[in-house]
Order: sequence, then structure tokens, then C-alpha cells
Amino acid sequence: MNNRISRSVLEDNHKRLIDQYKANLSDVCAIQSILNDEILSHVVQELALSDADHTWAKEWISDTATIFRFLRHHSFVRSFTLEAIYTALIWRLNALRLFALPSALLHCLPPPICDPLGRPLVFLQLSELLTCEQTMMDGLLISLERLSIHLRSLNTLNDEFVNREVTLQCVFVIDLEGLSVQSVNLKILTWLMKEVVPRYPGMLGAVFFLNYSWTYAITWSIMKSLLPKSAVAKVFFPSREELLRYCSASALPSTMHSSDYGGALLPLHLIEDPLNSHEQKNCASVASREWCMPAPSTGLPETLHRQPSSVTIPPRSSFNPFFGYPSVASFSRPHTVQQGRRRKRDLLLTLSVLWWKRWGTRVMITLYFLIVVGLTRRRVRRVARWMLGVALPSGSALLAMT
Repeated sequence: MNNRISRSVLEDNHKRLIDQYKANLSDVCAIQSILNDEILSHVVQELALSDADHTWAKEWISDTATIFRFLRHHSFVRSFTLEAIYTALIWRLNALRLFALPSALLHCLPPPICDPLGRPLVFLQLSELLTCEQTMMDGLLISLERLSIHLRSLNTLNDEFVNREVTLQCVFVIDLEGLSVQSVNLKILTWLMKEVVPRYPGMLGAVFFLNYSWTYAITWSIMKSLLPKSAVAKVFFPSREELLRYCSASALPSTMHSSDYGGALLPLHLIEDPLNSHEQKNCASVASREWCMPAPSTGLPETLHRQPSSVTIPPRSSFNPFFGYPSVASFSRPHTVQQGRRRKRDLLLTLSVLWWKRWGTRVMITLYFLIVVGLTRRRVRRVARWMLGVALPSGSALLAMT
């Protein structure tokens, strides 16, 4: 288990990231030119965007750090990067909910507080995230959007200083207090991997898990063999003392809920959070400032900031009358739903999803049990071989003596 913070590993990863950013900055600028000159004009005509939406989309494209993260996530292949950015842009214009309240699960420490490599520190209590509902998931997306804007605002400040490096990532400190492996919500984890990571790629520079139990040691020993080395190098399970040695007490809160971090700052809930402040002074424009402002609490349902002429209903949504197949609902005719193409792969995928919902938990438990048994048997064999290797020389020595 990678339970100690390796500062040398973190510094090497950070230096490699900055070098990649500098080496590929020309490609990033070329992609931004293609997006502005070709793709954005097509999106404006396709979705009939207003001037405000056009300005907001153009501002998002102008963020070189965001475009670089997409490029790096897709192995620096331009075609894949352009396709992913186009998909993310359409999703942002159609589905990202502006007026959902930000999630209280994320708490970012305000600048100039940061880790030794200049990255913002974001605290998360995982036990609350894994029990959240759809409204909390929407709020978490808004918090991640604000975190992206916060990184952009930090880079705007860094531009005023010649020797300051660009801020590309942040550090997550995740508290596992009160969370057991059995209580993990696989639906939320699947949503994070499928829906969140592709739309906000490469924002995590490191993840520190605190207050973990011995069961996480077994789980992590299995998971890290399945993950790429680049992901494993970002995950750490430090003790409180190790976290204090890395970040120093001046960069950590004293407490978070019932957890004692030993920092010199105020308790976490008393520290200003740039992701939940009513005014973010560093937003780059009016369009960004709208994203920084929470909606007033009116008791009304959530509304979409942008309402296109139609919206795609997910194939397996409870609101889809053609369950298993994509459908399109019109805003001008709300009671009319048009069925999309009926493809065999949609049917097979739906049947697979339903089967997994019925048997997935048992399959995961069975696989987990088999892996644990396999690892146990391997260790038993190693011990037996070692004991046999020790016993044979001893027996030979006794025979020689007789």
C-alpha cells in the first residue's frame, strides 16, 4: 500500500506536467484556432446560440489549461482531442445546469494557501458523496465547474508575475472517516468515471486518503494492479503526521467535522471557500461571473440556463417511453417524444445493463472473494516454499553429523 507521501514522486510528476505543457503549447494554440474558426461557428448555427452563449463558449475555449488537459488526456492526438472537446462543448451548452446550487461536499482553501508545488487544496468527505442523490450530483458538477474557473483565475493572477508557473491541477484531500468498503455506492463511482472524468480531465494532481481502515489496504492492493502506473503514482494514504510534514500546519485546517488534521488554520467550515463564495472577484468576464454566482433560493425547481429546441432523453431514463432506445423531446411540443434509431446494439446494451443491475453486486462480491483467495493461496505457497528451503539445509546438516 502506497501509504507514504513521496515528495520526490510528486515533484517529478509536476515537473513532467509543466514540461509537457510548454512543449505542446503550440498544439494547444492550433486546436484553439480550429475550435474558434470552424467548430464554434458550426455549433452556433446548429444550436442557434445567443450572443451570451457564444461569448461563454468562446471564453471556455480560450482557456489554454483546459484545452491542454483535454489534449493530454487523449495522448496528444489532435483528432481525438477535437472530438472530445466538441462533445463536451455540446454537453455544456445543452445539459450543464447553471442554477443548481454548488455542492457542500467540496471545500477549496482560498489562495495563497496551497501545497508545496503551488496547487490548490480541495477537501472532500467521501462518506457524504457516496450517499448523495441526483440534486447533489448536479451540485457536484457545478462545484467542479467553479473549480475549473478558480484554476483559470489563478492563472490570470500568475500572468501578472513573470516567474510563476501555470496552475494546471489541484490536490484532493479525501476523508474516509465513517465509510466502509461495503457501503460504497457503485452507481456514484460509475457516474464519476463515465460522466465527470471525460468532461473535466486531468484536474487531479494528487489524492490523499485520510482515516482509512485496514480493509482499504486489501482493496487498494487489488485495485492498483489494475490501474495504470500514472494513476497509482497520484494516490497516497498518509497519516496525519505525514500530511503535516508535506503541507505544513499553515496550509491545513485544524479540524474537519470530527477529524483532527492538526493544522494551524481555523476549522474547515470557518475557512472561506472560493467555490461557494457569493462574489468571485477573479472571474474573467461577465459570462464566467454568471457561473460563479449561486442561484437565489426561491423554492422553484431547477431550470436550465440554455434551452435548445429539443433535448435527447437517455435510453434508460424513466422518462423515456421507448426504454432502451434514444429518444428526442421537443420543448415546443412537450408531450411529443420522437423515437430514435432502433439498433441491435442499443437492445444488447440495455439487456446487459439490466442484467448487471440484477446480478452485478453478486458478481463483484464473488470476484472480490476469488481474488482474495488467490492472493492468500499465493502467499501461503511462498511461506511453504521458504519453510521448505530452510528445512532442507537443516536436515542435510543433521544427516552429515550422523
